[in-house]
Amino acid sequence: MSELDPPQSNAFRYFAIGVLCVAVMLGAYFVRLNAQVDRQREEAAERLALCRQAASVSHTTAQGELELVDPCKHLNEHYLKKPTHF
Repeated sequence: MSELDPPQSNAFRYFAIGVLCVAVMLGAYFVRLNAQVDRQREEAAERLALCRQAASVSHTTAQGELELVDPCKHLNEHYLKKPTHF
């Protein structure tokens, strides 16, 4: 009788498939996260542009003095001076 070849282990194959699946899932997660961050940046830029338009408008106080309106202060501090970690 001839000696039979030992069956090949599928452990490496399963490991490689598992690593590939995890890589695909992480890739999809990061693409989705990046798209969300891009949308937030676009929305922030739109809000800041509208805010700057509103800041250029001034109104008169009760004493008749001109008071410059600065509704962008909070947005500028939050979006422009905040360091990004991405």
